[in-house]
Amino acid sequence: MTIMKKGLYILFAVLLATVSSCSDDFLQKDPTGTPSESSFWQRKSDFESALAGVYSYVYSWPGVLSEIQACYDGLTDNANTQYDESTYGNSKTIATGDLDPNTGGFVTYIYNNCYVIINRANTLMEHLASYKGTDMTEAEKSRMMAECKAWRGYCYAWLYQCYRQVPLVTSTLNLDNMYTVPKASRDEILNQILSDYNDAIAGLSDATYNSSDVSGHFTAGAVKALKARVLLFNAYDDSGNAITSKMQEIVPILESIKGYSLAETVRDNFISSKQTSSPEIMFSCRYLAPNLTNDLDLYFGNWAVECPTRDLVDAFECTDGLSWDKSPLAVHPDESLLAAKGVSRDPAVQAEREKLFKNRDSRLFQSLYHSGILAFPEYADNSDATYTTSFTTGFNMTKLVQPTKSMPDYSTVSDADIVLVRYAHVLLMLAEAENEANGPTEKALAAINKVRERSGQPDIQAGITQAQLRERIRNEWRVETCFEGLRYFQLKRWHLMDKINNFADPAQPTYVKVYKPAFYFFPIPQTEIDKAGGVLEQDPNYK
Repeated sequence: MTIMKKGLYILFAVLLATVSSCSDDFLQKDPTGTPSESSFWQRKSDFESALAGVYSYVYSWPGVLSEIQACYDGLTDNANTQYDESTYGNSKTIATGDLDPNTGGFVTYIYNNCYVIINRANTLMEHLASYKGTDMTEAEKSRMMAECKAWRGYCYAWLYQCYRQVPLVTSTLNLDNMYTVPKASRDEILNQILSDYNDAIAGLSDATYNSSDVSGHFTAGAVKALKARVLLFNAYDDSGNAITSKMQEIVPILESIKGYSLAETVRDNFISSKQTSSPEIMFSCRYLAPNLTNDLDLYFGNWAVECPTRDLVDAFECTDGLSWDKSPLAVHPDESLLAAKGVSRDPAVQAEREKLFKNRDSRLFQSLYHSGILAFPEYADNSDATYTTSFTTGFNMTKLVQPTKSMPDYSTVSDADIVLVRYAHVLLMLAEAENEANGPTEKALAAINKVRERSGQPDIQAGITQAQLRERIRNEWRVETCFEGLRYFQLKRWHLMDKINNFADPAQPTYVKVYKPAFYFFPIPQTEIDKAGGVLEQDPNYK
């Protein structure tokens, strides 16, 4: 495992700087030791520390905006979450239907963490606007302001996709005005997101993410991609039908993103030693060992928190570009040996499971493995770590785990960055929006085929219908971005979450997922409803 990442990430040398009027616990009084207004905001370095404090909160335990993004796949048909703990967002609880205002996990942490970041950004922007010091140029102030707006837009985009209605806060909250802000309409929230994103794009560098002058910071290109993402979420009606006019607005935004290309392999974007040279990564949560590390290897390697489903395995095509169930290259196992045998180490069961990996899209090998033997593509001798954790579906994740020949334990930490936006996402958004706006055009085919060619899959040829290409694009999203925390929001925007209801993996038939239309949005955390004293009303689906 890479212990020290190449390069220095200056932004995160100063961590956890708390300068807002509220503490890390949303809308609570400052803890002892927080800098006072009279002693802070006196010099450029204070503002730089404050900006680091805005960025740093994305790491806040349990990492709902970063470290445990793979656990969102546990809410879908991609994976089953093994452990029902807040450490993993209580994703097992939510997935199996126990969703109410007191659930906690994702329900609580997304809401609270987003508002902490929003309040930190608001506070910084207010002080930037009034700062008269001569040690900071107008360009520097403008750049900081743009980064704050990018963060505020980013957090409200999370809230927009996760909750029906939330308070719209654009100024610093304090003891006098906390819990006095009512919920805003969805149109008001979306308009604020777009306004913030537009201001950020105008004020940020258009250099690529790994350029030395912007490394670790938001760039205009990344914000354009995030803007397209939230617009795409809003570009389908309640029946899951695309709204053509909205799709047409998205295409030119994506086409304006320049300077990025695909890494040699998908997995290169997730290997620590290769991330700083990746031409594909557009924004990430950056880690710098030994001071800042994560537990990706432990969570998703040894502990097998997210066990991939057989349904996900079957979604990967064969190398001829045909689906596994239709390709003559498919090698079919004895299904009777695989059913309800997720934890089996029986050699006969392992041999049958191995058949599923023959003649398949290379991304299958880069994303997951089976039978407790972690077959890293980086090791040609196959002398890889043998894991003792039970894989309840028979599969475990490779994608986010660093290559190793020893089993991770409590002392194992990773400095791999958490990738939040990459160029492959841009290409797939372009393919989706262009197809929905104009049908199966050459532009749509070119975008999806760039992603497919990287993994060695044959091009999708012209002559396909719009509906057929729609299904190919959606499957491409699934296999390309599994465990990146996107599948849940994809199914939501396509209004296909109902396919999750009564979903059970054949190797784990008692783990039945439950989805109801009321669950399309999370409830407002009950703790926030109680603190607001009647100002906040609960989502009507949870009353």
